[in-house]
Amino acid sequence: MELGLAGKTVLITGGSKGIGRATAHVMAAEGARVLICSRSQAALDDAVSGIRKATGQSVEAISADLSTLEGVQWTAAEALRRLGRLDVLINNAGAIKGGDFLTMPDEEWTSGWSLKLLGYIRMARAVFPRMREQGGGRIVNVVGMAARNPAPTYMTGGAANAALINFTKALADLGAPSNILVTAVSPGPVQTERWDNLQRQQAEAAGQDLQSYIKEQSRGLPLGRIALPEEVADLVCFLASARASFLTGIAITLDGGISRGVYL
Repeated sequence: MELGLAGKTVLITGGSKGIGRATAHVMAAEGARVLICSRSQAALDDAVSGIRKATGQSVEAISADLSTLEGVQWTAAEALRRLGRLDVLINNAGAIKGGDFLTMPDEEWTSGWSLKLLGYIRMARAVFPRMREQGGGRIVNVVGMAARNPAPTYMTGGAANAALINFTKALADLGAPSNILVTAVSPGPVQTERWDNLQRQQAEAAGQDLQSYIKEQSRGLPLGRIALPEEVADLVCFLASARASFLTGIAITLDGGISRGVYL
């Protein structure tokens, strides 16, 4: 299927690892002009090198701290300067920690929300006027399934994700008259370094050893495994493509059937 992404300009936050890197890979393979950003220059260099080697396409990178307003504004301006326009924004940066509600320090809440919740909001706000001027665009927010699946060991992330689902719908309503389509992808567990870290944090908060916790959690996997980053990336890229021109204001859960709710 031709996705119509060739020549499109794409900014991917949190693009050096995991889902972000996989999305950058797919976008580059489709012929898009891709710019990724994260805080780690070393991780960015590794991602750029790997994607270029695998796809033969050039990928640019920006090192920035998106947990600050200044970092977001500078990144958005630099992306527009380098790319000339911005057809697609993929909001993906953020690794909110899990932990025990009663002992987690306030700083963990504010730091996690500054990058994930405020980072998404600020970046969308920074690029929205340009998308409106150019006649449209796509914004895809990667928002974990914790938005609809509360867990006592992941209240920080669950609350932020729930807010982002609400934000996605409201921004889609605002963008519709200007042909700015806004959607969200809600992955369940994904084989990434970030997931491994979260498992350790949640096991500790639950008072269990890591292997026992993972074994217990794995019993609820209908397909017997968790997702690959590439499987999430494929959906993200589809939503950003010409094939999804009538999809906006939705959040698609991609969890292999884990969620038990009806409205996904």
